[in-house]
Amino acid sequence: MAFGFTDWDGADGTIQPGSIKRASSSNDKVWGEENLTNTPLAYGTFVAVNPAGGVMPLAADTRIHGIVVRDIYGDAAPANKTSNIGHFSHGDCVGALAVDGVDFVRGDTAYIVATGADAGKVTSEATGNIDLGYWVEDVSAGNNCVAITLGYVQQAAPAAAGE
Repeated sequence: MAFGFTDWDGADGTIQPGSIKRASSSNDKVWGEENLTNTPLAYGTFVAVNPAGGVMPLAADTRIHGIVVRDIYGDAAPANKTSNIGHFSHGDCVGALAVDGVDFVRGDTAYIVATGADAGKVTSEATGNIDLGYWVEDVSAGNNCVAITLGYVQQAAPAAAGE
């Protein structure tokens, strides 16, 4: 009998937010950006371009820079340190931190919370949140982590006049 690793997660949440599940393209990149704020950046959250340099927590009227990739520090990239920021292409997968209490299933759209206390986390609620085309590939048990894959935004064309 052949054995292979087919279960990426365990009952206790083996994969953590910010963990890279799959990156196979030459255009997938992780690079260091300074966190020039007084706020630690939780792994697996989307962060914004900081006008002062580096990155900062996502907030209203900011541009998404990428997602914080897991590093050597506890559960967050410390303030005033270099953070690893991931930029993943279509078909590749990273662990994203989900909003507490949100239940995802494989195939759900993962929307990025744009503002507030959960800014940068993912949710299943579309209203007021950002759709970059990520979908849930796997759900981690017990640690608010979902593996998200960049897909293609699918939208039906509006009906032509008279149809």
